[in-house]
Amino acid sequence: MDRKQMVVERTRAIFGERLDDVLHIVRQDRQGLRGWEEPAHLRAVLRRRTLRVSDVNFNESTEVAVADTTIGRGAAEPDPGQQRESIGILLEAGATALEKVAQQNAPDLTPQERMGLECVLLLHGRPAVEVTPTGLANVPPLWNVLEDQREDIEMVQRGVGRIELFGHPEYDWAGTAFLVNETTLMTTRQTAEFFVENRNEQWQFRPGITAWMDYSSAYQDVASAGYRVRAVMGVHPTYDLALLEVEPPQGQTPGSPTPLAVAAQPPEQMEGRQVYLVGYPVRDARRNDPETLSRIFRDVYNVKRIQPGVLRGTLNFREIQLLRHDCAPLGQSSGSCLVDLETQQVIGLHLTSRYLEPGTAIPLWVLRDDPLLRRCGVTFAQATTEELRLTAEQMERLARTRYWNEVKGSIASYYQRAFGTNSRSEPRYEQ
Repeated sequence: MDRKQMVVERTRAIFGERLDDVLHIVRQDRQGLRGWEEPAHLRAVLRRRTLRVSDVNFNESTEVAVADTTIGRGAAEPDPGQQRESIGILLEAGATALEKVAQQNAPDLTPQERMGLECVLLLHGRPAVEVTPTGLANVPPLWNVLEDQREDIEMVQRGVGRIELFGHPEYDWAGTAFLVNETTLMTTRQTAEFFVENRNEQWQFRPGITAWMDYSSAYQDVASAGYRVRAVMGVHPTYDLALLEVEPPQGQTPGSPTPLAVAAQPPEQMEGRQVYLVGYPVRDARRNDPETLSRIFRDVYNVKRIQPGVLRGTLNFREIQLLRHDCAPLGQSSGSCLVDLETQQVIGLHLTSRYLEPGTAIPLWVLRDDPLLRRCGVTFAQATTEELRLTAEQMERLARTRYWNEVKGSIASYYQRAFGTNSRSEPRYEQ
């Protein structure tokens, strides 16, 4: 399949019958880019991170600057206004391509129209939405469901972080991991192998390397010590999965890391079910995207992002079962958690993906009775949606009594362990 055909097929698969809606949104965004600042939902995908520096006493960090948009201005690069206009021109080409895709079975796209269509896919179809220090950034109009579940998503992302490395000769960090109980991290074996090795049938840290977990969303030029990774609890003999012991979250302060609940059962609908990845995408060296798009989207990488998409069924490779999804078209997000948007439970450990192609993940429910996960105390959530609703109603009634302040801490812990984190179902008020 040539590239033009692939992009057209991806467009039809992702947008379906909403091509006219997408065309309207793209034209509006193109008009918005004629102003001084791009639309907020585009900025959430394209903007550079806030730069943070420590003061002279190294006591606290201070926000000092935000690069205007999209790409850093190096030698011979255009000013921000010209950058916005270049994106606008791509959206114009993308709008023309959308018209052709809607009207023709085999549209004849020019190279610029094909590139514009790729840009539309990455901005609106499968965006990588920024997670800021204050929460989830603006979401694209086609993904308003993320806005509806903002509180849940922001709760989930707190338990996802990046493994920072100290003492490694080449890398400052290894990849994404997430909490599956108070002291256990889950990630891929390939991520763990950056800093651990198998010596005499035992997995141990490589000499001179220490690892720390950083749950923050902001990009830091210098890794900060957060929660130390203490030991390797185990590496799965069949699946690309590793479990690590990490220091527990300190207290229950707002924004503190929260363990995620792993789904004990497969989703009711396997094809087309809405899901999202939480992780730190990195650029895939195997990709073959146009240089213009590479420059526009390069600031997506190395910071925490929410990447929505849908499930694309399952596949079997010998004795291994894998999930297919289309959440990560920009590149690698190995070690990210794949979360069911309806239940807010982790259904998969993301393994690999390629530019504009479906990704794969380990379906974690198949490991519910796995000896390694049982030994490490991985929490599996077994409640149904109806059970969640009934529990929420009972909690609401209890919240109106004089006993609420005494029991709310125990209820929160029990709720998280039994049902998984789902802040929609928690009481919204104090007594």
